[in-house]
Parts: sequence; structure tokens; C-alpha cells
Amino acid sequence: MSACPKCHAPVAGRPNFCPACGASLTFSVRTDHDPLLGRVIGGNYKVESLIGEGAMGRVYQATHIQLRNKVALKILRSNLVDDATVVKRFQREAQAASRLNHPNCISIYGFGEEDDGELLWMAMEYIQGRDLGRIINEDAPLPAVRIVHIIRQVCEALDEAHASNIIHRDLKPANVVCFDHRRTKDFVKVLDFGIAKITDPGEDYQPLTRDGIVCGTPAYMSPEQVQGFELDPRSDLFSLGIILYQTMTARLPFYAESAVEVATKIVIEDPVPPSKVRPDWSYPPELEAVVMKLLSKKREERFPNAIEVRDALDRCMETLKARQDASLEMNPDEVAELLADRGGPVEGAATLRLSTDMIAKAMAAEGLVGLGKPKAAPARPSTAPSTTPPARAAEAPASPPSRPIPVTPATESSPSTAAEASPPRNTGRSDVLRPPAIMTGPTTAFRETQKSSRSAGLLVGVAVFVVAGLGVGAWFLLR
Repeated sequence: MSACPKCHAPVAGRPNFCPACGASLTFSVRTDHDPLLGRVIGGNYKVESLIGEGAMGRVYQATHIQLRNKVALKILRSNLVDDATVVKRFQREAQAASRLNHPNCISIYGFGEEDDGELLWMAMEYIQGRDLGRIINEDAPLPAVRIVHIIRQVCEALDEAHASNIIHRDLKPANVVCFDHRRTKDFVKVLDFGIAKITDPGEDYQPLTRDGIVCGTPAYMSPEQVQGFELDPRSDLFSLGIILYQTMTARLPFYAESAVEVATKIVIEDPVPPSKVRPDWSYPPELEAVVMKLLSKKREERFPNAIEVRDALDRCMETLKARQDASLEMNPDEVAELLADRGGPVEGAATLRLSTDMIAKAMAAEGLVGLGKPKAAPARPSTAPSTTPPARAAEAPASPPSRPIPVTPATESSPSTAAEASPPRNTGRSDVLRPPAIMTGPTTAFRETQKSSRSAGLLVGVAVFVVAGLGVGAWFLLR
């Protein structure tokens, strides 16, 4: 079994594309001398190192000589420059990406040719991060909050492309790169519009794909794309559903050894819900509902546009905050483990609700209620007036229990608390670029109190030890 050179996921057999990130497995990075290294392209860009390569070309890291900033330089393969269709497609990528003006879309700086048309290049924004396929392979299972934060940014990028009459047609984890940008973690850039379709062609527009010809990565195609039908933006939303499914399961919803088998499954088979595929990971049912709607075979049954998907994800987060869902503060494998320990459903799509009343009951069961007065959880600043009486403010116990705190499924009835009120939604621009804030719930307050209690216990132990030592010393002196 080999490994993908891009995301390092194990690859069985000899597929053309990595089943984890969708990267091409046809080409590998050469180790011999590259004549482009050290060369200045376009009069401004000095080629420094090879980043990677694909079916159409190679991508280099270069430096703008005057500005001294790094850029990514994409060079079309020399054996493809005589293919008029490939050259047109390369130019189409530059044309499509240059239309987009959004923080979550890759920026194009320039395009040109050298050596009498034998070398075609495109300079674009240099991104130093990890693609989503690699993140899934290295960090899974991903917390629900992180998944929503990443996918909603992809929705923003798709909305920008679709508003510019561009269909990506090759959306996959390898084309979604995440990096830390200032104070924002997992800032997203959507890349590679190489086979993008422009739906508002001008007078000089020439189609590059004949009717019935399929373009894209098979594992991430929509049913209509597989069958060569006319596409609209909802085709990209199906691909987005496959990506979201993969972030929740680390598996593809439609997988087979050959591209033909994959295409057949996409057209005729319904995807197995993520909760059935990974019973050891538990995600909220609201998030699973979004995935299954995106993967509808009929495009009319999917979300109408990317903004509707983003809004559905936002509503999902608001619901989780309102009921203080455990998935806001715990990983999906931890949630599933707690459900299994309680004798609850071991499959996903079940959630845990953590309230102060449940913590108090757990403390009482451990006989720890009388050890001290519970401290109130840290107040969270809010711009909206509270509608909850002060008498029901969230509290946290002062001493830790000896066993994990029992929790109950969200479907069970339990007393409501002030911490269950949903915080006001931020509708400003910063909400697009920052991950949804994880609220300071009872579990956080309890963990903070637990740390304080341990520190206090340590101080008491030291004091007792010192007093005992002084007593022993005095006894010896009196003798």
C-alpha cells in the first residue's frame, strides 16, 4: 500500500486520484535538476523551489524581485503547450480566478508566456498552509465547531464564484487550503479554477468541453456532472456535501476501486448517513441533516445556493448553543464515548446536554455538595439584555468529582438554566472570518473550579507538612 504524496493518506491499489484529498496520483515530484529553478519569469518572478505538480502543470514558489513578496507560480507542462484546448483551459483558469474578489478566493497577480509560447505561466497568491484533505487525515475527528467554521468559508467563496457566473466543477479537499491568518485559525482559500465553467460567455467565448464530456475529480462529482448534463451552481453544492461528509467521517460517501464504479454509485446509490458510518464519532443531528440535503440526487432537493448552506450551518450552531450541546466543547469521539458509557445510543446523530443542574446532581451523588458553596460561572459579556431571572444563573461546584460527570441526551427533559439562552448573533463582517465562539458553559466553569480546587488542596498539603515538621523539630528540642 502506497501513500498520497500530498496528504500522506494510505492509498490501496493504483487509483488516479487520492481517495482522501482528491490529489492527482498520476505524477510525482522529480528529484533531478529543474532548469526553471533560479530563472526569472515574466521579468519579475524569480523561481526558487518546486511546491508540487499535477496533471496540467507544476507549481513553484517564486519571489517578486522588486516587491520581495512570495508568490506561487504555476507553469503549464511543456508537453501540453501544443494542445490548443489545454492552453485555452489554462488561460480560462486565470480569467475565472481574476474575476473573483473575496478573502476566501485565491488571488491572481499575472499571466503570460515565454520562449515564443513554449512556456505559459500564471502568478498567484502564495498560501502556506494545509489542504483540507491533509487536515482530515492528520487531525480527525474534527470538532463540530471547526468543521462549521471551515465549511462556511467555502460557502462564502462559492457564493462569490457563483455570483460571478463561475461554476468551480472541481471542488475537493485538495483545493481547500487552511492556514492561520493573524488572530484567525483555519482561514480558508479555495484554489484551482482550472476546469471552471463560465456561464456568461462573451462574443469570443469558445466552449472547451463538448456536450456529454465529463470534467472533474470522479469522487467529488455531482450526479448531473457524472452524466454530462448541463450544470448549475448546485453541482458545486453536491461536491461541498461530499467534502462535509468526509470531514465528519474521514471517508468518502461513494468509494470504489475504479472511476466508473464511483460514478455509478454517485448516480444510483444513496449515501449512508455519517452516524451509521462512524458510530464511534457523534455529531449533532442538525449537522448531519445539512450533509444529507446537500447530497440529494435531484438538484431541486438541495439548497438553492451557497448562502443558504452557510445560513443553515449558522442556525445549527445557534441551536447547539441554545441547548448547551456537548459538541461545542468536546470532540465527537468523546461525545460518543460518554453516550456509550451511559447506555445511550452508540451511533452518531445523538448529542449530550450539559447543564448546571446535572452537574449539581452529579456532585450530590458523589457526596460533595456540602464541601463548599458553588461558585458562579464567569459571566459572558453580552450586548443584549438578559431575559432570564438572576435566580437561575449558571453555577459550578467548588470541588471536583472522582468520576466523570454524568450527562444526558439532549432529547431528555431537564430543567432550563440561564446559560441555555443563545448569545446574540454577530452579523458584522468579522463573523465571516472568525470561527464561532465556543461559549463558556458549565463544563468550562467546572474545569476551572476543578483546577482551583487542586491548587488549594496542594497549598493545604504543603501547610500541613510544614506544621508537622515544626512539631517534630520542637519535640526533639524538648527532649
